[in-house]
Amino acid sequence: MNATVEEVEPKAWVGCLGCYNSGELNGAWVEGVEAGDISKAVKVRIGESAIYGENCPVCIKCGSDEFWVFDHEGYSGLISGECSPSEAQEKAELLATVVDSEREAFIAWLALGMGEDLEAMREAYIGEFDTYTDLAEYFLESGALEIPDNIRPYFDYEAYGRDLSFDLMEHGTHYFWSN
Repeated sequence: MNATVEEVEPKAWVGCLGCYNSGELNGAWVEGVEAGDISKAVKVRIGESAIYGENCPVCIKCGSDEFWVFDHEGYSGLISGECSPSEAQEKAELLATVVDSEREAFIAWLALGMGEDLEAMREAYIGEFDTYTDLAEYFLESGALEIPDNIRPYFDYEAYGRDLSFDLMEHGTHYFWSN
């Protein structure tokens, strides 16, 4: 998986599960943060395809009160395949808490299988570098690694970068501490 920033806001195609199981598609695209509020989403997006019980929409075509997310976009890998509308809403709300400057790093974090803990990602994140050598040079420039000026020309940044790799995780150009 290549870490890329998705420009699309999370959207979910919410459809009637009863119709789907009967071989028919009946649903609509809704904003991800609306997906869990099926009553609102269905009233706004599906319109005449549903009638409404007390707090729950019912499909006018089959009478089912079960809705499901059959397709989605803009979830940055947080959802794979189908899911419940409430899960789609939860993941969209999580993505809304990620600031734009962190989004690409968060996608890399997810691709590493590290879970959805945004604070853990922030604590582990080192930065974006093309190589381990660049990372080693960054440590020197930032003061995290102190080498006397007269020894710097002899320092092997490439070897130090390789040694760092044992304590790091990387995805693409994003580097994280592994513990």
